[in-house]
Amino acid sequence: MKGAYKKVRFILYDIDYQDINGKTYIRLWGRTHDGKKCCFFDICDSFFYLIPKERVDIKKYIEKIKKVKLNIGNRVAAVTKVEIVNKNYVGKSVKAIKIYVSNHKDVIPIKEIVKDFSETEEKLETDINFITRYILEKNVKQLQWHNAEIESMTIKNKIDVDITGRIKKIDFINSEETFEPSVLGFDIEVSDMDASNGEILMVSIANKRFKKVITWKHFKNKPESVEFVKDEAELINRFKQVIKNEKPDFLVGYFSDGFDMPYLRHRADKLGIKLNLGVDGSNITFIRGVVSSTKIAGIIHIDLFKFVNNVISPSLQSETLTLNEVATELLGDKKLEINLGKINKELKRTKGKLKEAEWLRYSLYNLQDSILAAKLFEKLWPNISEMTRIVEEPVWLVSRSTYSNLVEHYIIHNIKPFNEIIKHRPTRDKIIERREKKKYGGAFVLEPKPGIYNDIVVFDFRSIYPSVIVSFNISPSTILKKKEKNCYETPEFIYDGKKRAFYFLKKQGFIPNLLLRLIHKRKEVKLQLKKHKTALLEARSYALKTLANATYGYYGFFGARWYCRECAASTTATAKHYLMKTIDNAKQYGFNVIYGDTDSLMIDLSNKTKEEALNWYKQVNNKLPGAMELDIEDFYKRGLFVTTRKGNIGAKKKYALLSEDKSLKIRGFETVRRDWAKLTKEMQDKVLRMILNDGNPDRAFKFTQKIISDLKSKKIHKEMLIIKTQLKKELSAYTAVTPHVIIARKLKDMGLSVKPGSLIEYIVAETKNKKLVREKAKLPDEVSEKEYDATYYIEHQIIPAVENIFAVFGITKEQLSKKQTTLHQF
Repeated sequence: MKGAYKKVRFILYDIDYQDINGKTYIRLWGRTHDGKKCCFFDICDSFFYLIPKERVDIKKYIEKIKKVKLNIGNRVAAVTKVEIVNKNYVGKSVKAIKIYVSNHKDVIPIKEIVKDFSETEEKLETDINFITRYILEKNVKQLQWHNAEIESMTIKNKIDVDITGRIKKIDFINSEETFEPSVLGFDIEVSDMDASNGEILMVSIANKRFKKVITWKHFKNKPESVEFVKDEAELINRFKQVIKNEKPDFLVGYFSDGFDMPYLRHRADKLGIKLNLGVDGSNITFIRGVVSSTKIAGIIHIDLFKFVNNVISPSLQSETLTLNEVATELLGDKKLEINLGKINKELKRTKGKLKEAEWLRYSLYNLQDSILAAKLFEKLWPNISEMTRIVEEPVWLVSRSTYSNLVEHYIIHNIKPFNEIIKHRPTRDKIIERREKKKYGGAFVLEPKPGIYNDIVVFDFRSIYPSVIVSFNISPSTILKKKEKNCYETPEFIYDGKKRAFYFLKKQGFIPNLLLRLIHKRKEVKLQLKKHKTALLEARSYALKTLANATYGYYGFFGARWYCRECAASTTATAKHYLMKTIDNAKQYGFNVIYGDTDSLMIDLSNKTKEEALNWYKQVNNKLPGAMELDIEDFYKRGLFVTTRKGNIGAKKKYALLSEDKSLKIRGFETVRRDWAKLTKEMQDKVLRMILNDGNPDRAFKFTQKIISDLKSKKIHKEMLIIKTQLKKELSAYTAVTPHVIIARKLKDMGLSVKPGSLIEYIVAETKNKKLVREKAKLPDEVSEKEYDATYYIEHQIIPAVENIFAVFGITKEQLSKKQTTLHQF
């Protein structure tokens, strides 16, 4: 230990654990107030609960438990202490047996013995992660400041930090002091996507002050940022050295769990190199999952793709979640343009040789990816940090969690005041059993009448599902088997084929209580935002809002600890009831209700004033129960509601609105979907804007005919006709041979990365003796400027995109595709 440190103030940013002399120690990683990297060791009790059967002799049961002991390797696993405790379990009072064990690893083997005792009814909290247990017991807070008293400690392996020691006492400090982590973005480029056949050609590392590309492919006129090494082995060792020298808190990549880290590990293993990036000299480890996650001791590895995909994507406009599109939207920056397909072809053809200029551009391309990863982390850090502070699990886990996991973390870390025993996560068999149950009713949708409307006001229920859960106390801990006096009652709805209602206690359940806290906190944050807008407050508001909204989905998620199908169904049915009731109320008031869907309704103000709409809205709110509240989304100058593709009824969830400030709100159209060419999307957007601005289809009709004419005469550039489709699963899992699958296979044969999530681009070309679209699909580079199939794009892209828009005005697709005419000729 360096220096006689006794009291330390530090911010906690990671937790893991290590075995030392047969005992498991928690390790707390962080930075002190003066920026020194630290690692402190602590211990924590390990325990679980047993619920005894009725009429069991508790004293004899406890004596039996106390005797449990077994040998595990070179140590003895034993019960160290047993207590009788009064607890709550899903809201019901229970007498539980709390069993302490010698080591957290002993919970499972000891649980396996005591669960089979004849006196045991249920075993609980045996699946609580040791780090979660420590956080719960010691009240430490992620990304928050703490005061710690530490003492010297002898440890087996050297930890490369400024301060280390064993915690004697630790206290959380409620401080708003900010923390700017040390970050490195990284990225690799390879000769073949299969690590068994390929090599790492270069690796880049970057942050605000540091930019480097390490490569063993030498070329002339190298920039200062490029460093040459002898071979791939030296490249990996140099990468390790840079990480050790820079000592980052975070190592950040994009899809690095799925590609960069596994590839690095595979190549290092093949070359006999230990990829020991850990601050304690340990190798990187992989935690299994759909896509394995990489852990590094003392350095938090963040795969930004996972956080974007799981948490941020609902707020993005990007068609896909590629680094390029996400960076373009969030940063206004993008990847360096380079023809990777051509480079891979050339590498294979020349056995690893490229022209000097191509190597230079390739290295700059590699560096730009690392720069974007570092910048993207900086942009998203407020979101990552705020979500972490709210749900209270380590950053590494939070950045990879889905919303169902995040809701569960939040509940677990706030359940202590309710004296609740945490429910077990369901087994695989239980999940399969739940999936087989019948579905319950969905949200209510009022079918719109196709047409163009003037003066529209859109109302929506503020956070309808969270407010319903809170207002009716819907929770697994409050649900009743039958109606009781003074309880909440849902409207009747169809559940498992029968019409019925559900009943809930009025005594507040712990999940509605915790949900209400989120709602209140967000209201406070929104008030703060009105006074002073900051990225941190916006991120906090987003985290609170999305966590609250995800609670309903959590109830219906098969893998949830507090899964409750009845609660999810009751929430939906109650929300549906109040939306329908509000729509009926609006009609009685004399409004023309155009459309209603889940939590919103749209009203035509053509025969009413804004003042009348506001008065009605206030009256509705005065009658709504509990936390339920109707809000005004906006007033719109004009709106367009279209027919379905078949043309006989109004299309649900498909409309366009023009606000009073001229901004366009589009739902359900091709402009917000993939699988359509850029031309199609831009054209549809312009058609909608023209119609909504003008109030008639004349100008839009002429514009559409001009596009069709330009396609026929090949005046449209081929870049406007690229179709983008995302792979949803592994290429080998596709049975149907579609155009994007054909192209994906071609890309894979070229040595390019093709995996779930990959964006596949192609153009439908004009080809002789080939009629199927999949036979005409080609890579954009394979198609000359006027080689595209104009007929395909007219019949399968342009016409389908506007057909049901013009159908509102009685214009047919045949009229659209005729030679340029005016509407008056029809």
